Amino acid sequence: MAATILGFDFNEMKAQPGLSIVRSENGAWTATHEIVIKASDFADLSANFARGNLLALVDPNVPSPFDEFLRIDTVTFVRSEGDLITFNVNATGGTAQFENDELAEGVEPTYQLTGQLTNADLSQHRKWKALGDGDKKLLGMLISGLLNYDITDAILYLNNEANARVGYIDQLSAADANSFAVRIQQGQSTYEKATFTWAETTEGLDQLTPAQINKLGQISIPRGTPPEPTGVRDWMLTSATQSQAGELYRTTLEWSLSDEGGHDDFLYD
Repeated sequence: MAATILGFDFNEMKAQPGLSIVRSENGAWTATHEIVIKASDFADLSANFARGNLLALVDPNVPSPFDEFLRIDTVTFVRSEGDLITFNVNATGGTAQFENDELAEGVEPTYQLTGQLTNADLSQHRKWKALGDGDKKLLGMLISGLLNYDITDAILYLNNEANARVGYIDQLSAADANSFAVRIQQGQSTYEKATFTWAETTEGLDQLTPAQINKLGQISIPRGTPPEPTGVRDWMLTSATQSQAGELYRTTLEWSLSDEGGHDDFLYD
């Protein structure tokens, strides 16, 4: 036990057995270590445990190459019998993960594909998009309440000042338009839409690059091997998140797959 270690020199820091170093799936490193000092040396030695210092500063025997990049993240300490203080040290380390907008050599990203159903307006449905402009306008008026739809007679109408039904001058022409009108008249305005996202996660010393920040909200080709659906569809960078632990940044970039026809390249290219 740490409390039984005796024979300290002045301002000596004694590393305890059991240094643990773990490598994450993204190639980053974390370490845990115990260092014991005399309580009377606390004022002189506590600064050595400051966040960002090399772990090797408090234990010169940290093996190579970890002595060159593992840096102290968080520290807790307890005072124990024998007038000793035990520091429980967590350290992190890694390499740069980006070179401009690309992954640096040796970086090990992980990827995740997510498919789910979300509520979307009927106007986003592929069958709606295939309608003519006239039918789209009439359905929009139906949704807004300017028109009503007689499901039995399949006609659009409005109510005059006497609250009598008056057939509207324009009528729906496509069969799919009438199918939409039935659902709208019955109170439906949304449908369950399939959406897919492709996420890349890396860990390293770099924050988001200016190029990555500027690409958010733009059509972009994801890294990795995302699925390639049939038809004219593309990806847009729709999310960029980053968290920090010690000297490490965990970065997740997320791309969203478009509907048939692709994202609007006027707005998003």
